[in-house]
Amino acid sequence: MGDSKIDPRRARAFARSRRNAWTLAAAAVLVLGGCRGSPKAAARAIERGDWSRAARELEPLAKRGDAPSQTALGAMYFRGEGVQQDRQVAAEWYERAAEQGEVRAQYSLAVMYEQGDGVLRDEARAAAWYERAAAQEHTGALNNLGLMHLEGRGVARDEARAFELLNRAASQGLAESRYAVGLMFARGQGTERDDEAAAAWVKLAAEQGLAQAQLQLATLYSEGRGVETDMAEAALWLRRAAEQGLALAQAQLGLNYARGVGVEADAVEALRWLRAAAEQGVSSAQTALALTLLEAGGDELDREAGIWLQRAAEQGAAVAQDNLALLHLRGRGVAQDDALALRWSERAAAQGLASAQARLGTMLELGRGVERDEVAAYAWYSLAAAQNHANAREKRDRLGARLSADQIERAAALRSRLAQPRE
Repeated sequence: MGDSKIDPRRARAFARSRRNAWTLAAAAVLVLGGCRGSPKAAARAIERGDWSRAARELEPLAKRGDAPSQTALGAMYFRGEGVQQDRQVAAEWYERAAEQGEVRAQYSLAVMYEQGDGVLRDEARAAAWYERAAAQEHTGALNNLGLMHLEGRGVARDEARAFELLNRAASQGLAESRYAVGLMFARGQGTERDDEAAAAWVKLAAEQGLAQAQLQLATLYSEGRGVETDMAEAALWLRRAAEQGLALAQAQLGLNYARGVGVEADAVEALRWLRAAAEQGVSSAQTALALTLLEAGGDELDREAGIWLQRAAEQGAAVAQDNLALLHLRGRGVAQDDALALRWSERAAAQGLASAQARLGTMLELGRGVERDEVAAYAWYSLAAAQNHANAREKRDRLGARLSADQIERAAALRSRLAQPRE
């Protein structure tokens, strides 16, 4: 089911949804509950949604050194609410508050340095501010500093330290951290590998609605890693992730409906989910959608299939390139064009796809879309035959019967060159 490999970068991508600079709602809490002096006017302005008035009331408090007011004002400048948006000024207010130990300002400033937003990107400074906020058990800072240690960004790579930080954030209930801890248990990063612990943490994150965790949990159920194999349960979690718009989950769910895996086979649902993923640019979904449309048949569906295969082929999907070549040879859903068929066959063949290698051999043998070249044809047939492509083996043997020893030797040399990995 999909890609079951664990990629720590996924955790970072999803954690970013929680680590934006302070929202105005948070600023309101600061004003109402944390300011020294007389914050009542600012509080009333915030309650009315009058951010301009709130900014005017907060500024003198901030200038007098009140850290919560500085943090709130930084948030307003960051978002451009009540004042003209100015991320550089936001960073200045955050830094004043951060130096006084205001944890939320430390966190927001760290995010800005990590992303280069309003300040020059500086991962070392970001890590330093995360460290100060993490020392106060700020959940987001623990998460982000853990990810930086996991990847060696701004700090030394230290998987044990990363696990410790992420585990502290996970224990506070942050879904992204729970997911990251699950991934680390699955890989044995910073801790001993433990599939059951991995599944438990991933499930916690999935139950909190984290789409990527839901997709990973579906993979675990489908493969029986840390949990009992349960294709119906896998499909259930796939649907939850797919309904949130996660393209890879949509693609897999579409395939499940097409094959009746964990759900009853349903061609309509298969097309629905494959199309949703295809529209998000997932090449595997584009290819599967196209093949499903071609199987249904009809001129209109063939033309749509050709469009999806073109999109997937341009992304480098070998199966799409192979099938697009076949459509161009036959003029089905696309213009009949031997030259384009050759071009796409070459691209797929270069990726090692046996069917494309066999077709390229045929085109070279017959001189279709290219100058006839029996030596090159024999070389491509040989590559496909090495992958147990029966038709290619037969064609190679038939062609070889009429080639000279010198031609076969040259074909063998060409085959060796073609088999070399391309940069």
